[in-house]
Amino acid sequence: MSKNKLGHPRYQELIDLHRAISLLSLDEISSVLISRLPSVFAIDYFTLFLYDKDKRKLNLMCHNHPEIESFFSISLSSSPIMEAAILRGQYIREQNFSTSSYYRGADNPLFKKGYFVSIPLMIEKEIVGVLNINDVDQDPFDVSDLDFILNLSEFIALSISNAVLYEQTKNLAVTDGLTGISNRQDMEKSLLSEFERSTRYNSPLSVILLDVDNFKDVNDTYGHQKGDEILIAVAFLLKKFCRSNDIAARYGGEEFLMILPQSDAQGAFNIAERVREEMMNMSFTGKESNFSVTASCGIAELNKESMKNTEQLVAVADQALYKAKKSGRNKTIVGPVENKK
Repeated sequence: MSKNKLGHPRYQELIDLHRAISLLSLDEISSVLISRLPSVFAIDYFTLFLYDKDKRKLNLMCHNHPEIESFFSISLSSSPIMEAAILRGQYIREQNFSTSSYYRGADNPLFKKGYFVSIPLMIEKEIVGVLNINDVDQDPFDVSDLDFILNLSEFIALSISNAVLYEQTKNLAVTDGLTGISNRQDMEKSLLSEFERSTRYNSPLSVILLDVDNFKDVNDTYGHQKGDEILIAVAFLLKKFCRSNDIAARYGGEEFLMILPQSDAQGAFNIAERVREEMMNMSFTGKESNFSVTASCGIAELNKESMKNTEQLVAVADQALYKAKKSGRNKTIVGPVENKK
């Protein structure tokens, strides 16, 4: 280890790094840690994983290992070191990885031979992640060095916790609480942005308005909990068929809207039909029997000559959806290009 001695008080360095990572973006926190952590800790390598308690997974947040090319997730049980640190709620320290009980007789890019420590990042006994530090120098590691690292790890845990909470709150503001896709408010902002872009550059834009057929009867027969299950399944299906720039949103109740930039009416029709046909094959269980649901879809393509706002675009899709409902349901209708004023 490069002996930039940590034994004397380094309060200013601790405070400076704390200020630098007091951010509300995990990406920005990662950038600071990658650039400053190795020199501040006087160590060679580090990795920082976020802990997903519900899925018992570890998601790599940042690191400075040259052998690790991409970010990944691993199950908690696949990393005995980090699993032990999390389950015990205490750091695990080994002077030499290759002689530790965690060594598996093969090189591990996360832990090279030499000193290592896994530190659970905790906020009031709630674990938010794990910080692993590794130094290949075989010189004894000073206890005061570790004390400094443990003190700073508390600040890292706090910054990460705040950033995660902030991002969760931000997501709640733009996503539907039940289905996890965009809510009505976020959809309207996105649609306005795509409408203006398509109008400016004369590029195609289409929307699909989808409604679950006879949804009230489903709720009355099988209960609202089963109805919620169906809505979640529909949202998952819409996300499945979304391309990289497409947006799926819960429009309201059992209605959903898909925004399809760079897509004409025929392209939107093809997507709607794939969604509708796959919905027919979905099976739900209620009252000790299986049942299925269908959906009706209305399509509208932007016509910049006759459509001056997003409301007119959606109105055409709504008219097409109404026609699909009235003509027997479980079908897709493409609305007229001209919008009634």
